[in-house]
Amino acid sequence: MSGHGDEFDLYCHGKPLDARERLAPVRQLILDTVPEVSEGRVHFYLVYYFGGGAVAKLHLDARQQVNITFVTGEDLVDPSKLLKGSSSVRTIKVTSDAFLEKNRPSITDLVRQSFALISERFDGSGTFITLRPDQPSP
Repeated sequence: MSGHGDEFDLYCHGKPLDARERLAPVRQLILDTVPEVSEGRVHFYLVYYFGGGAVAKLHLDARQQVNITFVTGEDLVDPSKLLKGSSSVRTIKVTSDAFLEKNRPSITDLVRQSFALISERFDGSGTFITLRPDQPSP
């Protein structure tokens, strides 16, 4: 498997130049919060996974805003009301650097909660299928 930096570089390839600048601090928050995760690319997401489950997914939406998606979203305690969506999957739209800094503790807590849930639900023997290094991200 490629290292974290390799996957990030492959994901950013062909995207707007400032995409890396918007994605990098959110990506770093996830990696700092749960260093046990692996990073891979699945379709248009950078996925942070552990034991066969997705802890968080990071991607740029059509407006080039950074989104953090949690498959475990409906099970997360979100007192700051950052999570949006009505299905089990919930998303945080990181609209600016100021939004990220203001909400850093809450986002960190949501990432930790998601990691705890994934750790409970997957025994570590599962696999998570990601794009090969020779497969470009959409």
